[in-house]
This record gives sequence, C-alpha cells and structure tokens, in this order.
Amino acid sequence: MKNKRRKFLTNVCPSVALAFMGVTMLEACSSGGDDSNVGNNGNSGGNTDNGYTVSGNTVVIDLSHSAFASLNNNGWMNFTAQGMLLLKIDASTYRAFTNSCPHQGVRTNWTYNSSQDKFKCGQHNNTYPTDCSSNGTSGDPLKCYDTSVSGGKLTVTT
Repeated sequence: MKNKRRKFLTNVCPSVALAFMGVTMLEACSSGGDDSNVGNNGNSGGNTDNGYTVSGNTVVIDLSHSAFASLNNNGWMNFTAQGMLLLKIDASTYRAFTNSCPHQGVRTNWTYNSSQDKFKCGQHNNTYPTDCSSNGTSGDPLKCYDTSVSGGKLTVTT
C-alpha cells in the first residue's frame, strides 16, 4: 500500500500543483520529440477544446482561448504542441517560427528578449532575430511560417 501511494503522489501531485497555480502546460517540459498532436487527441480538424484546430499544414488558433493567454499577455509563447514559437508584433500582426533550434534542434528551452527582438535558445545561449531572414549566432535563421489574423483567429501555415 505504501509504495502504491508513493507512486500515485509522485506521478499526480506535481501536475495538480501546477494546475492549481495556473501554470500552462503548453510550455511544459518535453523530451523534444514529436509532440505535434498533444492536446488534440491525435485528431485533426474540429476539436477546439484546446483553443486550436489543425487541418493538414494549417493551424488555426483562437486568440481569446485561455491556453493562449501568455501570447496575449507576454507577447510570445512556445506552442510546443505544434512545434512553434508565436510572437505578437501588435494587435493584428503575429509571426510564427519553428521551435526547433537551428543549432541542435532543442524545442523547449526558449526565451524572448523584447529589447533585442530576438529569441534565445537556452541550451547554448544562441540568439535568433525575429525578422525571418537574419542569421542567428549559430548561423541559420529560425524558420518562419506564414501567418494571418482574422476574426480573433490566428492562422499559421507551416
């Protein structure tokens, strides 16, 4: 009984504590593997419970959904479920990038420096401009995706 309770507490308590504190799981730790269907139950299309839908190479994000509050409040977020960094330029302009670092492919260790307008990969501290064309400190630029905003929805084409 003691070991079952310990296993239960070890597996469940951290998630419950994070949820209680309002920490979004979109920026949760990841092994860096392909987690493109996380939160969408492996389905494309109509499931909007998580604030976005996927159809082929198009992701449509409901900007008013609570899952994207950090994008609206902080101006950026690491959308690990779809493997992209999202950046809010202004109320009607957004940019989207791969969240795979050009240097070594790390996906989960990102920060954004608004004064330099650069993303920084914390694995080796390489920085990448957000203009979709300038090279980062490790050489290549971040891959940029096409975006459009209409009716409170951000559409990203990868």
